[in-house]
Amino acid sequence: MVIFAIFLFKNYRKDENAYHQMILNFVRRKIGYNIDLKIEVGPKLSLEDQRESVIDNILNDVDIDLLNLVVVKFKTGDKEANIQINLNNEEKYEEYLYG
Repeated sequence: MVIFAIFLFKNYRKDENAYHQMILNFVRRKIGYNIDLKIEVGPKLSLEDQRESVIDNILNDVDIDLLNLVVVKFKTGDKEANIQINLNNEEKYEEYLYG
């Protein structure tokens, strides 16, 4: 459910607080119990640094885009997990999203 929510609301990731709140509300409604959830959305870069990163990725054909990297840490009563998700690689997570 957490991975599904990460991709569902990925268009809101530029506003980290709204992104986190939307995911947390969705997960709490669907799961039905409280979950300790922490979301980190890529590095905090200035607009100029973001532009340079995008240009560098295009020119050097780099597959990893730090701006689309999301780190999720969650803990329930009996499980703790840390997941690093690349939002550009949706195919890798198809089993979790549609399975």
